[in-house]
Amino acid sequence: MKKTHIYLLASVLTFSAVSCNDWMNVDPAGQQNATNYWANAGEVEAVLGTAYRNMRTAVTNRTYINWGEMRGNGLGVLETNAYDIRTGDILPSNALCKWSDLYNVIGMANSVIDYAPTVVEKDASFTEGEMRSIVAEAHFLRALSYLTLVRTFKDVPYVTHSYVTDDANFWLPKTDGDSILRAELALMQPYLENAREFFPDEADNKGRATRWALYTVMADMYLWLSASDYDSGNSASDLQNCINCCDAVLTSGRVGLIDGSLWFTNFFPGNSNESIFELQFSNALAQTNSFMSWFGGTDEALTASSGQYYYVSTVSLFRFASWLTPGDVRGDGASYASTTSTVPQTTVWKFYGSDTQNTARNDTENDQNWIIYRLAEVYLMKAEALALQGDLDGALAALNEVRERGGSEPLERAQYGSKYAVIEAIINERSIEFLGEAKNWYDLLRTGLRYQDPEFGSLYQQLFFDEAVNGLPSVSAALVRSKLRRNIPYSWYLPIHTDELAANPSLVQNPAYANLGD
Repeated sequence: MKKTHIYLLASVLTFSAVSCNDWMNVDPAGQQNATNYWANAGEVEAVLGTAYRNMRTAVTNRTYINWGEMRGNGLGVLETNAYDIRTGDILPSNALCKWSDLYNVIGMANSVIDYAPTVVEKDASFTEGEMRSIVAEAHFLRALSYLTLVRTFKDVPYVTHSYVTDDANFWLPKTDGDSILRAELALMQPYLENAREFFPDEADNKGRATRWALYTVMADMYLWLSASDYDSGNSASDLQNCINCCDAVLTSGRVGLIDGSLWFTNFFPGNSNESIFELQFSNALAQTNSFMSWFGGTDEALTASSGQYYYVSTVSLFRFASWLTPGDVRGDGASYASTTSTVPQTTVWKFYGSDTQNTARNDTENDQNWIIYRLAEVYLMKAEALALQGDLDGALAALNEVRERGGSEPLERAQYGSKYAVIEAIINERSIEFLGEAKNWYDLLRTGLRYQDPEFGSLYQQLFFDEAVNGLPSVSAALVRSKLRRNIPYSWYLPIHTDELAANPSLVQNPAYANLGD
């Protein structure tokens, strides 16, 4: 049975109820008295728990899935607002552009970072080491949130302190996204050694940020920076730092790739040995989600009438058939389901099924966890970094760890003679391994951002354009391709919502959307 220890004290509700605009843009009517709170370790844990809860809200509001998948080609979408993201028709008034879910996480994390150190002197049971381990978790949550925001909007306001006094500047302009990530990396580094290696409770061990979660998000940030900040001259060191972070996780002894036959158990019941960090849901604690309706059902006609939002795209079905060796466990009955009288092939089975035999979850089993990181991604991030360094043998070895675990034949070096070929192979592998896990668009975008590479830049950019329109009708594909070619790279990101612009006069719209109406 799943259990999670995300404690929420009533006194924290005054913090968690505050909206993004309240945190960032609006002067409080009166000064908040922080000294009346932050008296003991329990109160620190409560605020940290609220940060985790807010991150879980970003899942149930479909923030992660829409931002990370909808401009990609892994999933199809049946909802109009999300389809507007897919076709590049999104306007600044589209509710899916709102970033409040993640700024609420940042607000809670900032409170912990600012005030947890003050509690050490007030509560004898709250040691310096315990405080630093909790602050490490807060840094992870903040860094992960900013990574998601930067990959989605490019440049965003950088809030690093809790706003509890009237003399703070609440109208913050955008900060360069790459600068934000480099700042977060530097601030996280001192807390690595204090981060917990593991939590004794299974759900806590996977549902709270351990040291291995910190190393994983750092690897993700370095890999992103190696592409988005290519012309800074830091790409080589970013790639090596990514590899070093990956190796720290791979050699930790705390996580491991589970046997291929058990691959589906990553998702049901979840919290597998492969998991590094996943957001916990629990029916017992009234923490539920709508995955069953979002990702599957009996709607053969693929309409939104049944409440289904997402389905396995034809592009993905082709990849499963062409890229994997027959019998790879990640295909039929795992990622997607064979067509039956009640379950269409387009069902995203990893979020809908209870086993690999086309048995759907019960209606009451609506508490499936949302995986942020698992070890397969660490192997594939390392593979990508090694390939970009020119170590194609090492890259294929890391990729094949994931590929062979699933039951596919390893890729042979003789068939992959260039960085570009190996990077394309990694994209194919990631698109299958992480179908529907909110990574597909960011993988494509990271590839496109390597257009500044003097050797393969034009090929990377063309691959990005081709993949971004893959699966769209020819007319739509031509329009999307033309939109992506305008105002590079700003057209590759989402617009800032009109409500955020209205609330904060220091913000300016992303250039690609500056002249669009509502």
